[in-house]
Amino acid sequence: MNLGLMEGTVYLYSEPLTRKEVFNDLFNNDDWLDLQGKKDAASKFTDARLLGVGAWTWAGFSYQDDKIGGIAFNIRERLMWNSVLNDKAASFLFTGWRDPYFDQKITNLYGDTIEGISSNSQYASVVYRGTDQQMFHIREFNLGYGRELLQLGNVMFLYGGFNVKYILGYAGVQYYQNVAGELIGWSALSPAYDVDYGEPTPSAVTGSGLKKVGSGFGFDIGTTFQYRDLKVALAVNDIGSINWDGNVYQGNDVRVYSIETDGMNNYNIFEQGELIVSDNHPDDPNEWTGLENKKVRLPMNLRAGISYLIMEGLEVGLDLYMPLGNKVPGYYDEVIVGLGTRYDPADWIQLSIGMVSGGTFGVNVPLGVTFIPVNTKKSTWSMGLGTGDLITWFTDVDPNVALCFGILRFSFGEK
Repeated sequence: MNLGLMEGTVYLYSEPLTRKEVFNDLFNNDDWLDLQGKKDAASKFTDARLLGVGAWTWAGFSYQDDKIGGIAFNIRERLMWNSVLNDKAASFLFTGWRDPYFDQKITNLYGDTIEGISSNSQYASVVYRGTDQQMFHIREFNLGYGRELLQLGNVMFLYGGFNVKYILGYAGVQYYQNVAGELIGWSALSPAYDVDYGEPTPSAVTGSGLKKVGSGFGFDIGTTFQYRDLKVALAVNDIGSINWDGNVYQGNDVRVYSIETDGMNNYNIFEQGELIVSDNHPDDPNEWTGLENKKVRLPMNLRAGISYLIMEGLEVGLDLYMPLGNKVPGYYDEVIVGLGTRYDPADWIQLSIGMVSGGTFGVNVPLGVTFIPVNTKKSTWSMGLGTGDLITWFTDVDPNVALCFGILRFSFGEK
């Protein structure tokens, strides 16, 4: 039997900001940018990726038996933010009506500019071409089963397993242009995110706090082949969909006509509302149209791995992630490949290091340490800490700030 509590990973990759700016400015409202600072910020964020990923296992339990196989259950939170802004989106975000696109200004009684208007407004699919934004926040209830399928002598084994998951959706956002230039935009956000589109929707969820705005089912299936000390594994994950049925909106391709802000005052884009606060042309339909629901597939992917036990306590492995299906929130755009090794210098400690590349976020060197204060034949207690990229702590450019931790993982019974 195995029991794990409170295990998590937090990852942030930033092309526009340095490591110092990520730690000091990205979540800080105290800084104040002047006009030149806003222009510099817009330049930094143009065609630059900002990727944030969080995974949190509230509780997990598993039981293995030689005869019946293994069964497992866990409750897990998953969160992803992935955005790239084109030059106009970045400029509107930080400079607002000061951007030359808004060539007419409206002032108040005191002569202060309160709104910018474009006399030659263009459609959003043109103005924001190249902008790609997605957000994904779900909670999974996973139930899995696996067992040995075949054994030939004591050298060859075949295993198989599957996992069924019930999903609660708290946030789903997608905004980009497909290869045909068509604008794809939709949103479903829990009241906790406090976003007001200024339009009614038949799927409105009132109140406050983290309320579900969607639900669905998914499953994973996989197999592992083992020959002596060599293992080869293959799995297809996140097969299924979520039916978003709360606070659902669809974005329309309308003309970007006016904006009522002079831009953000600091780098804290997460707390300062919608990325682009602009209004459509009066002759166009609304920017956003409320929907009753929208069914969206999960970010299906293929995982493949191979490992070899060089000797007792020393193992090397290769891991691959490949996106499958259509582009959806929670989806990595490119193949990710990882190479790693695990070394157990003593019964009470385990070390791991590797290299990961792909997924549009450069090269990472993850490093982890697991301590095993209790390690007997019938029980263990392990606790671990890790960083997703060792290089980040020695350089300031394109930081991959990632921390992984788990302090309460217990095992009971004969191994």
